[in-house]
Amino acid sequence: MHNIGYILLRRIHTPLILLIGVYAISILGFVLIPGVDNEGKVWHMSFFHAFYFVSYMGTTIGFGEIPYAFTDAQRLWAIVGIYATVITWLYSIGATLSAFQDASFQSLLKENAFRRAVNRITEPFFFGVRLW
Repeated sequence: MHNIGYILLRRIHTPLILLIGVYAISILGFVLIPGVDNEGKVWHMSFFHAFYFVSYMGTTIGFGEIPYAFTDAQRLWAIVGIYATVITWLYSIGATLSAFQDASFQSLLKENAFRRAVNRITEPFFFGVRLW
């Protein structure tokens, strides 16, 4: 199983790092861009609110603007974040599916399935011949 995990992580480490990076930059942008609360005072989004918003923004669910209506700058950043996260998700899913279809990965899966089948044999055997 070690080799399967290694090959899979080797193939998808770049998409994972890219996904984490895009989310981090999007979150940081929402924390740094000032907003306005209901009373007209300047308000900065906390990391928690930014993480929450980017999490559902990146999956295109779209629950709305929290906890106050966004300013134009925040809406512009949301548009940039939406495109960046959706494109990154598509790339990551494509890279993962490509890794699962890789010939060496498929060969390793078959080899591990064979090893598990052999390890499940509880009857005595000798080179494939049953001893009775």
